[in-house]
Amino acid sequence: SFQMELHRPESGNEIVARMISLQCRVVGHESDETLQRDLCWTKSEALRHVKDEKVDAICKLADLCMRKVSLERHADRKQPLVFMYNCTIGLPAYYSRRLDQESKDFCNNVLKPLLGDEFADAVWKVCSRSAWLEQNTRDWDGAQAAHITGAAQGYQESMAADASVVAENVNRMGFNFYG
Repeated sequence: SFQMELHRPESGNEIVARMISLQCRVVGHESDETLQRDLCWTKSEALRHVKDEKVDAICKLADLCMRKVSLERHADRKQPLVFMYNCTIGLPAYYSRRLDQESKDFCNNVLKPLLGDEFADAVWKVCSRSAWLEQNTRDWDGAQAAHITGAAQGYQESMAADASVVAENVNRMGFNFYG
């Protein structure tokens, strides 16, 4: 007998969350044409639910959050040569703190006036935790030897916690309607 499968279309919130995730993934991989194409397509999908200035602002916030967590993780490296570089020349902890403040200021001064406090707070949580999810995924992928010893377990636990916070806040972003 014939069975028809019905697929529920993605909500505006789900599309925006996917866009945020892709924006985070692009950071550090700006020359990857496939990621750029995927992000462009996802932005065009988001524009069906969200005005362009909001899409641009959300992508900017996700970019700031990803750059911040990447620098924060780099500042936490303990290898002696990396530690010396971080303390003398690179100063990733300093730049990470600056990006953290810049992202908070951007959320307060740009995103909240565009979206309202409640929706902007949900977008902030999705951007921030999507950035950590991406960073922990990268670190987990890079910890090949640690998979055998179990040392990479912390990355998996962090990834699960990040994914949980993202999932809790996606439906609170307010993009299930046009505008």
